[in-house]
Amino acid sequence: MKDTSYASSRGNSRRRHTALDYFGVITMIVLLAVSAVLYFRLNASGLLDRRYLNLILIGLIVLNGLHALVQLPLYRRKTAKLIVGIIALGLSAFMIWFTAHMGYALGKAGEVFGKQLVETRQIYVVVRAEDPAQELGDTAGYTYGYVKGWYADDTASLLHQLEEQLGVTDPGEYDNPSSLLEALYHSETDAILLTDGAMEALEKMDEHEDVGERTRIIYTFTVTHKVDIALGGTEMSEPFVIYCNGIDSRSNDINASGNSDVNILAVVNPQTREILLLNTPRDYYVALHMNGEMDKLTHAGNYGIEESIGTLEDLYGVEIPYYIRINFFGTVDVVDAIGGVDVESPKEFTTVRMKVPGPDGKLEKKTFTFPEGKIHLNGQEALAFARERKAFASGDNQRGVNQMTVIHAIIDKITSPDLLKNYQQVLDSLPNAVLTNITFDQVKYMVRAQQKDSTKWNVTSYAVTGSGDMDYCYSWSGMKLYVTRQDPVSVETARTLIAQVLNGERPVLPGSDSE
Repeated sequence: MKDTSYASSRGNSRRRHTALDYFGVITMIVLLAVSAVLYFRLNASGLLDRRYLNLILIGLIVLNGLHALVQLPLYRRKTAKLIVGIIALGLSAFMIWFTAHMGYALGKAGEVFGKQLVETRQIYVVVRAEDPAQELGDTAGYTYGYVKGWYADDTASLLHQLEEQLGVTDPGEYDNPSSLLEALYHSETDAILLTDGAMEALEKMDEHEDVGERTRIIYTFTVTHKVDIALGGTEMSEPFVIYCNGIDSRSNDINASGNSDVNILAVVNPQTREILLLNTPRDYYVALHMNGEMDKLTHAGNYGIEESIGTLEDLYGVEIPYYIRINFFGTVDVVDAIGGVDVESPKEFTTVRMKVPGPDGKLEKKTFTFPEGKIHLNGQEALAFARERKAFASGDNQRGVNQMTVIHAIIDKITSPDLLKNYQQVLDSLPNAVLTNITFDQVKYMVRAQQKDSTKWNVTSYAVTGSGDMDYCYSWSGMKLYVTRQDPVSVETARTLIAQVLNGERPVLPGSDSE
């Protein structure tokens, strides 16, 4: 029987399809399918401007076309078919890997951007270390004490529950956490209700640094509060202000409440490419938004991020629709995931003994010594470096500088090629370290806008100043604390700088040549 696989065609013999021909066709189909998936995923991500998407589309079409030119004609050499087919499979594998990991990264970004903060507040039931009570039920008949003003509604609700369940009556009201703790020490009350923020503040005070050894927490009430700040929903093409809120919580939960140790306003004008970073010291003596009472700015954080924002809005006369929360406790994992950070130490110094998360996640007390000059820090060391203030004559001012130094070092490392080494670990750690109400769609818009206009941003930094003093604070009624009194001139300068950026002008710092 005649073999029909061989037919005359323009004087040449057509050969039978070989396994290598089929291999070439399969690699063509695979490369084409993977290229299509990659393009559609990039298009759906919203991160690329149309020009870049078109360039990628053209590149993929050319790549697939060249591959087809080698594989389709039957007279091509076998060696070329094999080599090009293997290369196509390698490129397909890379595109599959890239597409999958891009999806993973976008998913993690969704856990950071456009999230409404649900602040977690904890109120501890605390007894003396030698007290026999081991659980809440053991305190039946105990007298209780609490601080007036701190989480007032939540505390009142808990006291009502304690009255119904344990027979607690006539709870004692104290002016501040310090006097409340002293009342417990002197047996004026059997148990106390102490907020997590108050406990952290007490641990940092010289006279109460042993509170962890002299007391025990036998029960924890957890209260959640949904932040009533709407998520951003418009393109960020107009000037805007972001509140960068850094908390020093003892938990890696980004929603945990705590003192607002970092208070930076980022005033951004996308049209003029101007950014003003305005720092306000944590101890700045300000009028609280909720009642007009004078207090440290850091204490406002214990009443929620809304109180911090409102207080800063009152101070500078500006609307602040966006926030970014950074949890320094949670950044320990981020720093370790990126292999540590390099910072410049202003001098050799040793920190106070402080609690830091250990390898097992449990708190441990340690001191750290840092030499002067450029140093490499792991997660624990970065946290300690950012926390320390007593080793510096300028106290909180230098701590604020060190905190910004650590933040900048983390950003530099994350935006460098080093990120590729452990990028999954970094992505996994971010949701516990950073949270913002800026939506991912708004971030995508800004990324695309930067691609259209690559004009360099001009960043201006300014910090309001003041003088150290002792004065009464609302949150610690009846007790004088260290505060930084406002310098009216620097506050007015800050207001002027904000207005300049928002109005499309370049901010002019006092004493600059442009002034």
